[in-house]
Amino acid sequence: MNHSQNSINLVDAKQRCSERMKKLKNTQFSSQQGAAASQPRPLLHKELVGEKKVMNSEFNEAVEKGDMDNFVNVLEQVCRERNLPLSAVFDQVTWTGDSLLHVAADKGKQHIVELIADHFQELLIRRNARGDTALHVAVRSMNSNIVKFILNKDKKLAKEKNQYGNTPLHEAVYSEHVDVVNQILLADKDVVHSLNKSNQSPLYLAVANGNLEILNLLLDVPLPSDLPRCLGNSPLHAAILERKPDLIKHILVERPELVYLRDEDGGTPLHYAAYIGYGQGFHILLENSSKNSYEIVLEANKKGHLPIHLAGKRGHVEVVQNFLQRDWNINPFVLLNQKGQNILHVAAKNGRSDVVRCLMKNWKIDQSTINQKDCDGNTPLHLASKNLFPKVLYFITQDRRTNMNLLNNNGLTARDIVNNNQLAIRKFLANRVLKEAGVPLKVKDMLRSQHKQSPRTELSLKDLLTTFLVVATLMVTVTFAAAFTMPGGVYGPDDPNPKNRGTAIFAHKPLFWVFTIFNIIAMYSSVIACGLMLLAFVFDHKLATQATTIAMGGLVLAFLTVPVAFMAAVRLVVANNFTLALIITVIGVLYSSIILLCLVFGFFPIGYSPPQVAKLVLRILITLINYDDKPRDSVSQKEDKMRKDN
Repeated sequence: MNHSQNSINLVDAKQRCSERMKKLKNTQFSSQQGAAASQPRPLLHKELVGEKKVMNSEFNEAVEKGDMDNFVNVLEQVCRERNLPLSAVFDQVTWTGDSLLHVAADKGKQHIVELIADHFQELLIRRNARGDTALHVAVRSMNSNIVKFILNKDKKLAKEKNQYGNTPLHEAVYSEHVDVVNQILLADKDVVHSLNKSNQSPLYLAVANGNLEILNLLLDVPLPSDLPRCLGNSPLHAAILERKPDLIKHILVERPELVYLRDEDGGTPLHYAAYIGYGQGFHILLENSSKNSYEIVLEANKKGHLPIHLAGKRGHVEVVQNFLQRDWNINPFVLLNQKGQNILHVAAKNGRSDVVRCLMKNWKIDQSTINQKDCDGNTPLHLASKNLFPKVLYFITQDRRTNMNLLNNNGLTARDIVNNNQLAIRKFLANRVLKEAGVPLKVKDMLRSQHKQSPRTELSLKDLLTTFLVVATLMVTVTFAAAFTMPGGVYGPDDPNPKNRGTAIFAHKPLFWVFTIFNIIAMYSSVIACGLMLLAFVFDHKLATQATTIAMGGLVLAFLTVPVAFMAAVRLVVANNFTLALIITVIGVLYSSIILLCLVFGFFPIGYSPPQVAKLVLRILITLINYDDKPRDSVSQKEDKMRKDN
């Protein structure tokens, strides 16, 4: 009885207030007084509210109370006191551009929303500073009754977007309110695939938020034939990007056909998982493929890459291993892209040494795959040589199945390609790896290459001489100064023994002998190096190269002896502290050994054959140094500079 009575009272109140609104709407006020009263106040946020007046605070209070009669009373009072027509009152907005309908929707005052919308329906399409309609605001306030009422007034409002490109359904998914989502879907299901400015649909966002109930509602909506930007619309792509294995499984159960959905680049969800390196997601998709058909595994994107190619290109070892562990009867030899390149080609070309090592150890990668040629006749070894990836070259050449003598369509071996590349430390490392592995060098091509490169070689030798001459001169200066700055000092002129005056205090100690001898060796070696390098400037190229070779030997010797002399000098002055002296000795021996290895290794480009220690250092450097970017030669740099200048 009470419920029925309340319903009757509510209907009466709505009817009464509606009549009062209609009457007030038709009331005419003095235009002169109204114009005087409606002079706008100075606005701090004029760019937000435009030319409209800022809403009076009493309206907010009236809406907050939610009483329809009180709300109409406030409207009447303001209209009469300020001589404003009711339309001018509803033309007022807050500082953020919200109309009274926005305010009522935000506060969830359904009856006031209905009252305003019935008499000023044009407010339904009015936007605030964020581009929100009253429906957007109602959705965010999670009031399904207001949402239902507004959509009944105009179903087209479901498609309206704010300045972020969000439809009311986007906002509903953000708010995770199931009833609101239902109301919007009843009005318009097509908005499920509408993209915002981030190119994400409500379906995509539902996956990102992880709300299974909302996701199921949106998954029931069929995909249109003209699906815009698949990547932002595909729930399976979203589940992979968000790395949510449970949702991937759920989507595959509910909509298994989505595994074939392609993005803008022609990539399937399997491509996407391989590209971002999501191993668990890749495994789940493979499981689904194996239960149905593994055709999806052999689907290529627009660039001709299979999913496994993308994993190799990006260096995702886990994904590659997962693929190779499958029991499918698929030979990697036949998994080729448009350039005729297999998995190993792609990994080697992009310098993915970890993937290359994984592939070389896998039993499915046979000799045919390792030595397979692409459309240009390049093997994986050629491609790694072209881009100067020493670590990749090392892993490939260490395998006995690799054919070192293969030529590409230009008649070049892998080592020929390296020697035709830019001069850099990575070129040297790559060349050393190939030379040690026994990769041949075509004499005809090398002579032609040397002839073309002779001007650059002369310039490089001159730069090398200038640099090392500066270093050798500094070494002479340091060692010369050290000879007159004895560790421990010298006896003074007032010493009782005339024979001791001016001589070194520590001259009788063995470490002083070490210091003096090694310092002298460093001094004379540096002097010889300086002299030879000065002479090299006036020699021809051949004699200059030989002089530089000998000079480099002297400089290397100086670099080896200076650290020992320094260690001996420091040991002399801390001899009373056994622990400190021991630490200095250990550090000195360790770093002297490192300097020895590095200098001997760096000496090889001048023309010496690599000893066993150099091979050891080479392996250490190959292990530690991993160039993962493709080299840019001088021609490319000049082209880039010309583009920038233009």
